Amino acid sequence: NVKKLVPIVAKVIKNISDWDIKLLFVDDSSPDGTAEEIKQLQKKYSFVELLVNKKKMGLGGAYLAGMNKAFNQMGAQVVFEMDADLSHDPKILASFLRAIDAGADLVLGSRYIKGGSIPANWGFYRKFLSVVGNLTASVILGSTAVRDWTTGYRAIRKEVYDKIHPELLSERFSGYTFQIGFLHKSLRAGYKVVEVPFHFVDRTVGVSKLGPEYIINTLLY
Repeated sequence: NVKKLVPIVAKVIKNISDWDIKLLFVDDSSPDGTAEEIKQLQKKYSFVELLVNKKKMGLGGAYLAGMNKAFNQMGAQVVFEMDADLSHDPKILASFLRAIDAGADLVLGSRYIKGGSIPANWGFYRKFLSVVGNLTASVILGSTAVRDWTTGYRAIRKEVYDKIHPELLSERFSGYTFQIGFLHKSLRAGYKVVEVPFHFVDRTVGVSKLGPEYIINTLLY
């Protein structure tokens, strides 16, 4: 997927003049040769960076490793979470940045507000996890203002990361529970959270790693 993603991002950032944007791939000890593909892309695209985790850390751990590099080594002021499987449309990056410029601390790409959507061809299990999971999180964690708790498409200011990430270092947040935990703790800390709509597109290549540990760890949290 990275061969398809990078040229799309290159076109998008070419039209965003007031931000200097880099694309950092976090390869979580992937066995499929992704890192080698990215190294080849770096020869053509100077804005592409690569971080390879020597030990598999899980989704949450990989996010934190990438954020640490971006914020503390690359000098980033804002970091995006974006899947590399083309599910998250790079064309709306500018919408996120407009929300940041307007004062948002954390911007969510939302599938569950007007203008957003999930794939019609998702199976019952995937739809159930996403829709019911979001409703459950919203009710139990006490913030019905946020509609998409589990979205993995986000923009985060450095000050939010600095405040929140020390609370997310336990094993409980190594998987998909990271998303709910980060958002909940950000809201509790008083940060301004804004949602922008986007159409989630199901991947055409690759397999989701969403498993039962997501439900268990989320309920524990």
